[in-house]
Amino acid sequence: MKQLKQFSEYFENKSKPFLIMLDIALLLCIGLVDHITGYEIGISLFYLIPISFAAWFGSRLRSIIISSLSVLTIAVADFMAGKEYHHLFIELWNLLIHFGFFVFYAIVLSLVKTNLYERKRLIEELQKTLSEVKQLSEILPICSYCKKIRDDEGYWEGVETYISKHTDTLFSHGMCPECAEKVMKEFEEFKKKSGH
Repeated sequence: MKQLKQFSEYFENKSKPFLIMLDIALLLCIGLVDHITGYEIGISLFYLIPISFAAWFGSRLRSIIISSLSVLTIAVADFMAGKEYHHLFIELWNLLIHFGFFVFYAIVLSLVKTNLYERKRLIEELQKTLSEVKQLSEILPICSYCKKIRDDEGYWEGVETYISKHTDTLFSHGMCPECAEKVMKEFEEFKKKSGH
């Protein structure tokens, strides 16, 4: 499993032109083997290798293009090997079946890749959220008077500071109606006492 991950990471870090050239090189090698072995030995299954590379490390469109080129390569290899059909319809039908299978395979593989990457992204997001929830679910020692929280090192910090350090939460300050009324009363009393 580790080697498969390393293999995948190796090709994911390669440039798009490199991967396109690799798809074409694989396709040409398989086409050459197809020509050399002749039409009696079917190797069309091996055309799934460059299609797989294009679908997994490229895009759906690129895998469909490689599928089309694979069918064209099969037709050329059979023609150069001297394969003859009694009817043109039979040859076209066989090529169409290859094309349909290759395209179907390319689309399914690209959907699997997309779903795996989406699943991986969701798992990472859930793990991050879980770690944040764990940080906030601990018992916090809080001062009953000033409401400061004692951290793991024994220092006392304000609630906003503590929560901002341990989560991605930012604070904006306002005043609830009850506190606003209390402050206004205190302010009015202060004004009366000071004579203003």
